[in-house]
Amino acid sequence: MVCVEDIFRAAMGLMDELNAEGEAQHEGTEEYERRAPIIVNTLLAELNLRRGRRGHSPQTESLDDCVQGVSDAFALSALACGLAANLLLDENPAAADFYSQRYEELRERYLASEAECGAVEDIYGGIELGGFGRW
Repeated sequence: MVCVEDIFRAAMGLMDELNAEGEAQHEGTEEYERRAPIIVNTLLAELNLRRGRRGHSPQTESLDDCVQGVSDAFALSALACGLAANLLLDENPAAADFYSQRYEELRERYLASEAECGAVEDIYGGIELGGFGRW
């Protein structure tokens, strides 16, 4: 299961904010660390609304909390892009726009992959047998 810290680390990598040792949590990212759980909660709540789930979403309060209700791949790709977009809004609007578009694209693919497909009922009957061939 992916934790907010994993999503945060992926977002810092996207934003080129890792330090020389490859660490995401350092003096330069303290503000980002404080904002990350709240932004992840917002992204998860939005996802649940898009899924048609109106109930309470599990909340994350710190970087140590794990994200529930989504796949690890979605968390590390789409949520990392969404987090990067929200963290960069004031600093770099062009990069924020890029990550926002990428987040939306990945979110829509994820939602499409969750969609249930079933048999389509033929309510007209006879069309496939040429029953309406004569006019």
